[in-house]
Amino acid sequence: MEEQSFAFEKVDKGIRILRCYGASGRVVIPEELEGLAVTELADYAFAEEMDGEPEHSGGLPCICGEALEELYLPRTIRRLGRYVFYNCIGFRKLSFYSNISYMGAGGFTGCGKLAHLVCRQQTGPSCLREILQDLKQSVVVECYWDGPLAEGLSSGSRNRQDEPERSSEREKAGCCLVYPEFFEEAVENTPARIISTQTHGMGIQYRNTFQNTRIIFSEYDKLFETGKYNMDLTDNIKMSAARLSCPWELSETAEKEYSFWLRQHIREGAAYFLEQEQREALKWMAESFAETREELEQMIQAAGDRKNTELLSVLMDICHRRFPGKRKRFDLFGKGCHDV
Repeated sequence: MEEQSFAFEKVDKGIRILRCYGASGRVVIPEELEGLAVTELADYAFAEEMDGEPEHSGGLPCICGEALEELYLPRTIRRLGRYVFYNCIGFRKLSFYSNISYMGAGGFTGCGKLAHLVCRQQTGPSCLREILQDLKQSVVVECYWDGPLAEGLSSGSRNRQDEPERSSEREKAGCCLVYPEFFEEAVENTPARIISTQTHGMGIQYRNTFQNTRIIFSEYDKLFETGKYNMDLTDNIKMSAARLSCPWELSETAEKEYSFWLRQHIREGAAYFLEQEQREALKWMAESFAETREELEQMIQAAGDRKNTELLSVLMDICHRRFPGKRKRFDLFGKGCHDV
């Protein structure tokens, strides 16, 4: 783990982090400092500038502003201060527990690249929806449930696939969801001299598929019927693959809907995962999703188009193993697949 140090102060119920220091943009907040639970992040804790910069003599640079890339919060955190991540333009990933009970105003202002959330759901109200409402960009959310909470959810949620790898023994189940982007527009009613805000994009509808802070998966999946025509192609690919590869509370009807769409766009899906170098997602498509040689050959063609020889070889080996018989030779110079 990278060397890190912290400026902090004691509060009534624990420790408030003022600043973090380290040699990289990956920050892991500890559960305890000086024997007390770390419960808060201060106002402007990761902003480029803050009033009353704390003294620090450790020699490590401050991880703030564009320097912050990834942040991992412990289960003890209950409060996030005002403008805590203000203009952290390089911030990409946040891992947190759902029992954060207070978030100050403007916490995620300027965090336009924060596109990956890992939420560990605890008993009681969840802060996930509140965080998502502050992020207008497309966001991928990994959710995990602790043992007692997972056991209380519907038995149908664990059909069709094994549970994902767990980051700890306490985590019993998980899912992956994609929340598309949305944007807000100020519209002026000139005669009445009133300015109203109009919201556009499917993202806000997806962010509203909660009930008492709990995700309603049936409502989330139902939106795909119309969302597939109104969302970015990339979001459709990510959403379909995420729900099918980790089908937490996925109904048979929704499974067919996602599967039908992804099969129609399997070459584009393969191209996206190749471009993003998401090897495991690509292998899932080839091993578990593609049902015919023709579908696999479309993925092989996508790898050939990008001249990715390593993954091209992996896909061709999978194709030969799953559909033995005539081997295919792929020509990187544009002549496609040929029987050999």
